[in-house]
Amino acid sequence: MVLLHIVSNDVKQANQIADFLVENKLVLNAVFVEQVRTRKRGDNGNLLTENQTLIIGKTKALLFNDIDKKLRDRYGDKMPELYSVPIVNMDWQQADELVNETVSI
Repeated sequence: MVLLHIVSNDVKQANQIADFLVENKLVLNAVFVEQVRTRKRGDNGNLLTENQTLIIGKTKALLFNDIDKKLRDRYGDKMPELYSVPIVNMDWQQADELVNETVSI
């Protein structure tokens, strides 16, 4: 089990992605963290600040590649940042819910 993190520059895109993932049972749920401030280096070395939206969804690790492919097919060069973080421990009832309420592998 993993926490899927999707970081988008576009709130509308973030909403579309969350709806798609939840409706298709690719994640159990989607948590939004809006106005996430991100610092990065620009092309000229200056520091830039961007406001982004972070979506966090609980899912099965084996679904990651399928989710990645579906999002890449949908968004192409506007693909948001996507990565996962392992869930080390989880309440057993919540783990069962995750297994039963997401797509079978």
